[in-house]
Amino acid sequence: MVVRVLIAEDHAFTLEGLQHALQASGFIDVCATASDGISAIARARIHQPDVALLDFAMPDANGLEVVAEIARWSPATRCVILTGTSSPDVLARIVEAGVAGLFTKGCPANEVLDGVLRVARGERVVSLVAQQVLSQAEAAMNLTLTARERQVLESIACGLSNKAIAGMLKISHKTVDSHRMSLMRKLGVKSAPALVLAAIRRGLIDP
Repeated sequence: MVVRVLIAEDHAFTLEGLQHALQASGFIDVCATASDGISAIARARIHQPDVALLDFAMPDANGLEVVAEIARWSPATRCVILTGTSSPDVLARIVEAGVAGLFTKGCPANEVLDGVLRVARGERVVSLVAQQVLSQAEAAMNLTLTARERQVLESIACGLSNKAIAGMLKISHKTVDSHRMSLMRKLGVKSAPALVLAAIRRGLIDP
């Protein structure tokens, strides 16, 4: 069975690459393409594809808005979101919306191809990268930091020394060091750079 796919992506280079990779498989017919959300909705209504592969961030309407409209005008179409973001909040919102598939733009082409085919067979697919981001975010939510530990963590992320942090927070150098060691223990790291990286990955601080 050949799977009919609509691709909606506002970057021409990415769109052409996706179209070529999917068509080359021999299992997929790219029946339509779009470069913005409104066009994606219109073409889904006309072509009634088996699968719609949608960029999350598009002009006129984002991926989730397009998903909602496709459900109205082409209810048999199963929607897959492709996103360049690694924000846990955005990924969680996409999953909670009930889409049939979720992939990040860092995924290999063969993973996206396999995912589209699995979605067409009725499966729900979330890429390994997205799963890891969501798992880390969930772990971060379960990680309890005190208000003072959060202040120290944010200060370390800004590159401040223990002495500078102590002066800013009006606490002793020893107290700052104690908080630093507690943070490292909780995040399972042994250095300040690793601490900052782990905190960013878990969504505890912004990059």
